[in-house]
Amino acid sequence: MAKRLNGHLKKTDLKKLKNSLLAIEERIINKQLTKNVNFSIIQKSDNKDDVDSANNNILISNDLRFSNRERLYLKKVKNALKMIETDEYGMCTDCGSPINFVRLQARPTSELCISCKEENEREENQNAGGRTSKSLGKTVSLV
Repeated sequence: MAKRLNGHLKKTDLKKLKNSLLAIEERIINKQLTKNVNFSIIQKSDNKDDVDSANNNILISNDLRFSNRERLYLKKVKNALKMIETDEYGMCTDCGSPINFVRLQARPTSELCISCKEENEREENQNAGGRTSKSLGKTVSLV
């Protein structure tokens, strides 16, 4: 029988998840390097008119927004890799129950089991105004 870490993950399954997280980390880092080069090219291009200038501003704004999202996701990936090293990976941070391997395959940065995630989403939907964003850690206002 395969050795199970945290009482529920097979060593081979954990290795698959770790390799997946490492691949995601590498993809994000490489994408950020490419975007930095593209951002420099867009900034240096000579704008011929207001439409070109506006279009470049939209492209830069979108790139910055997506880069910020990827940076946040990269933090989650690095945290998951750190949790693997400390044998905390795959355990729900709310209830302490094991997170299903299938869920971890679909979302390797999951910190909540499906039951806690569903409950969390129900609470967020009920308290839409003045809620705290889990990913950003900031209060969200709908005003």
